[in-house]
Amino acid sequence: MAACSCFGPQTFCGTLDPPYQQPEWWIPDAVVLGVKLSSTAHGMDILVLNAYAGQLHAGDTVRVWGDTGNLCRTYTGTWSIGDTVVWGLQHTDQAGGTLEQPEDYLISVCGVYWLEYTNGEVSGPITLENGNEVMSMGQFALLVTGCLSTGIEETGGMDPMVVSQGPNGTSITMATSERVQLRVSDAAGRTCIVRDWDGSPLSLDDLPTGIYFAAVHSNLGTIRRKVFVE
Repeated sequence: MAACSCFGPQTFCGTLDPPYQQPEWWIPDAVVLGVKLSSTAHGMDILVLNAYAGQLHAGDTVRVWGDTGNLCRTYTGTWSIGDTVVWGLQHTDQAGGTLEQPEDYLISVCGVYWLEYTNGEVSGPITLENGNEVMSMGQFALLVTGCLSTGIEETGGMDPMVVSQGPNGTSITMATSERVQLRVSDAAGRTCIVRDWDGSPLSLDDLPTGIYFAAVHSNLGTIRRKVFVE
């Protein structure tokens, strides 16, 4: 149920890993298997059963906001209380009013941000547009890792790109033995920085306050990070 007219990847994997030089605001901040506990206003509370990406954990209860009639979100009435679903969630932009809190999430409609779950299997357009692929949750967990293209597995569990926010502002560093091309874009997909980069600390404090996306191509693959500049 679309709340607005917008574009986005037509597979769940494409939403996790949009094409290079396409807007990274598609990327969810968390990927979870959860059950809808209750409805509230234009939102819902979900219990996280398992987490595959992001800062949420099994056992967390999180509030997720949907459409009010004029937002690019999925209506949370799409699901009934008790439904178990795989969701790709983003931090709320609080566009839905004062009920929304910074720690809450939203469910976008600009891409594929949810998949059906039944009897230990997930189904929907996972990697094929308009497809109805079915896979076990074990297979799905591996796929999420691959689709996110973070390069973490290839570096033995160490995150190759690090975002630092401290008294000296916001900066990024990257462990790399090669020069890479760095592209930083804003939440609207506009390019703010394009440059060759050796991974040394780079301050982003010349940018206006807001959410940005840093992306590089390297021998580890495509690596992306969401960055908040205060």
